[in-house]
Amino acid sequence: GSRIVKELGDGLLLWFPDACAALKFALDLQDQYEHEATAGHMPIWVRMGLHWGNQTRRRDDIVGHDVNLASRIVNHAGPGEVLLSDATVSAMGEDARSYDFHELGPIVMKGIPAPVRLYRAGRPGGW
Repeated sequence: GSRIVKELGDGLLLWFPDACAALKFALDLQDQYEHEATAGHMPIWVRMGLHWGNQTRRRDDIVGHDVNLASRIVNHAGPGEVLLSDATVSAMGEDARSYDFHELGPIVMKGIPAPVRLYRAGRPGGW
């Protein structure tokens, strides 16, 4: 049920029908990149940011404050990291217990009126 909304230079904007599916995909993809790097292939260091919220559809595109916030979150991620907002963790409900989160604290972001609480996501015992 997910889809590629658009390409943004060397990045992608993806849409997922649920927050758990988005996080599972992001961590699975990072695992695959790590596997390729340890197998002797050139490492690909990808930064990922997830935010769960509202969007406005414009034909096949999505726009709005929450889309902009997702873009700002990825800017704070380091190579190989998956960062997500507290709204994403909340949207996961009880399923969030299947993952480990390291709180980075409220982060001030350009163009976003209030600081956003961010978390680094990982698999249980993966730190």
